Amino acid sequence: MVAVRYGSAGDPIAQSLSPVLARLVVSHLAGEGEGKQSADIQMKRVMIIPARKVEDALAWAYVDALPHSVNWSLTDLPLEKFASYHRLEKAVAAATDAVQDCPPSLLQKGDFPHLPVGPGRIPGSHEEVWLSLTSPLKHQLGAASLRYVDESKGIESINCLRWNNREWWVASTDGPGMVFVAEYLGISMDDSPVLDMRGGGGAARSTAWAWSCEGGKLRWLGGRRELREDGPWEAAIVGSKTPAQLTVDFEGNDHDEVEGFFMNAAYKPMIGDYLERVEVLSDVDKEVDGRWLLAAQHLISWSTLWRPDLAHQLPELGLLLARLAYVEANIL
Repeated sequence: MVAVRYGSAGDPIAQSLSPVLARLVVSHLAGEGEGKQSADIQMKRVMIIPARKVEDALAWAYVDALPHSVNWSLTDLPLEKFASYHRLEKAVAAATDAVQDCPPSLLQKGDFPHLPVGPGRIPGSHEEVWLSLTSPLKHQLGAASLRYVDESKGIESINCLRWNNREWWVASTDGPGMVFVAEYLGISMDDSPVLDMRGGGGAARSTAWAWSCEGGKLRWLGGRRELREDGPWEAAIVGSKTPAQLTVDFEGNDHDEVEGFFMNAAYKPMIGDYLERVEVLSDVDKEVDGRWLLAAQHLISWSTLWRPDLAHQLPELGLLLARLAYVEANIL
């Protein structure tokens, strides 16, 4: 049995839904069903870690100490409080029980969504710490003391870490998550699809790297931060005349009409009951909600870094999104 502490770190962090996803995946893996075995995971704790310096996130991993406490948006209480964590656990159990199958509107459209599987050589431990990093932490880790499970070294975008009490193993899963979402929605990477992208931060660099590695083409639309031209995506940059199959904005701006799908990666609070929220998530022709990317990169964190051996047991993307919507609508 592996005892895991999971933390989602960054600033701002109060709105993070990653703790919900972590608990939902564990609940799914521990579920009953024909041919399904309970995973050997005990998630001792999930936490949001307010941190503008990556050292504060690592301090929580080492000594279980928060820089300071913040109220979590879903409960309006600190997540470390019993009442807050109890409400999360209750909502996750209810979602897992109530949503047994993926709603038809969230089923995959593509034939071969690409869920990468990481190496099996990562040494484990009976106690581990798993971290998800968001802004402004993704570029702050030096590469010298890290063990990579992917080819992302050099793009300065680490959003996923695993501490096995000996060494840090890391990955960049935002970009592979974007590829996974695109393929899930029916975009084939075999067709060298064009991605229009605004922003140049960690998630944007990861997306440019992963998209180009899978044979896709890129067009940068500008943004507050530059996307350097000499990155590993340099050969994938195309001109202005090629239509895009997907446009993604990493800076949370409103958008004009675009060709293909549009995603605002900065997911926003959602209102409504469970069915109304599923309807919003399903209306991808209007806008691909940022929760799609959040859930996809979380699944890939499991399949490449945290537990590659359980990749075949992970919930499908649409089912995870539906259960997330249920928790958000019913956490009381």
